[in-house]
Amino acid sequence: MKGETTCWYCDNTLNILNTVRLLDDKKICTECHSSIKKDLGLNMFNSKNISIEDINTRYAELGRNLENEHNDLRLRKDDIKTTGIYTKVTIDVAAGGSAIGVSGPVTFVQLNDNRIAINPKNPDFYYLQSTEFNGAKYKTVLASQTAGGSSTDTTENTVKKGKTGRIAAGAVIGTMLGPVGTVVGAYAGSKGKDKKKVKGNKTTRHNSNTTQTTEAVEVKSLAKINLKRISDDRSITLTINADTRDYNELLSLQTVSTEIEIDQETVIEAPKSREDIIKELKELKELVDMGIVTQEELDAKKKKLLDL
Repeated sequence: MKGETTCWYCDNTLNILNTVRLLDDKKICTECHSSIKKDLGLNMFNSKNISIEDINTRYAELGRNLENEHNDLRLRKDDIKTTGIYTKVTIDVAAGGSAIGVSGPVTFVQLNDNRIAINPKNPDFYYLQSTEFNGAKYKTVLASQTAGGSSTDTTENTVKKGKTGRIAAGAVIGTMLGPVGTVVGAYAGSKGKDKKKVKGNKTTRHNSNTTQTTEAVEVKSLAKINLKRISDDRSITLTINADTRDYNELLSLQTVSTEIEIDQETVIEAPKSREDIIKELKELKELVDMGIVTQEELDAKKKKLLDL
């Protein structure tokens, strides 16, 4: 029910998160409430201490009827649903958007009857009359690519350390003790075995090759869109940022020419009264007397007027 389960103005369904209760217990959605606060200059304290009647009265002082505006908006949204959507194209408006209340990226919704709706939340209808593109622009980009790898060489140096003749000395001592002593002495000498210390050297070589290339990359340039607003027949030109791909998408929109060419030979003049014919012939006779119009021209015009 209006003002209870749906917003009083826009008919959006209300829930616990998007509902504002006014002074007269009528309910509106938070989106309408924000717009009303902005339009009427209300603050967070007095924006709820106001009734539907107060809101309508203050809008009337601004020369607006808020309820009629929302009824018209509903009709336009229903019109879009009934007509059906042909295609959608998103453009980046650089200049001229203030005339239709948009800026930056905006979606053009073209209907099956070739009308274009802009700003689906508050749509107005236009015809696309023509498009212009300044042409593609490019910038040069320098790219570097490195290929290759690395290899490591390892060198190990072995250093021997020990006491010279240690094994021989042990054997000599053992010999003095007999054959068994010789073996024991040799073993004792082997306990003084040389020690080894290993030193390693590593050398790494880097082998790489860097290649630099240049590449032409397209950047955004400017295009123009010429629109005709249906409600007031106003011509509007938008300047947009676009590259070749953007412009090709724009060309998917159908253009509509609202200019009517009139063939002057086929225009049928309304019949002239006898008084009008006499007055015109008198004026022509004066021009003949002044030498501006010839008698032949006067006779030809007279015949044409009398034949009407």
